[in-house]
Amino acid sequence: MAEVVKLTITQIEGFPGNYKVEVFGSGFVPNEQVVWRLKGEDTFIDDNIIAPRGGGLVGRDGTFYFTDNAISGNLNEDWGRDEVYSEVKYTGLGGSKYKSNTVKRYF
Repeated sequence: MAEVVKLTITQIEGFPGNYKVEVFGSGFVPNEQVVWRLKGEDTFIDDNIIAPRGGGLVGRDGTFYFTDNAISGNLNEDWGRDEVYSEVKYTGLGGSKYKSNTVKRYF
């Protein structure tokens, strides 16, 4: 099975400018360590978003789920509409990287 990463970013009700970030993965090697971070998609060089980020072990079924909170100041990666995706990579196994879907909206 191929590795698949999905990113969702939803506003936290009652807390303007605060968002719940969820990173889901499937098809990964069980019990391997992975790390994730958010990036801003741009034409030439993608921006590194400083927070949130994290990591952990892939489950025995090849899946993982990470969640954290973010503020709009971190997610607002450029002028105009923002394009944010998650990059997940193994800490071992050659450090292969996997890109999620891109969330496009104004933060």
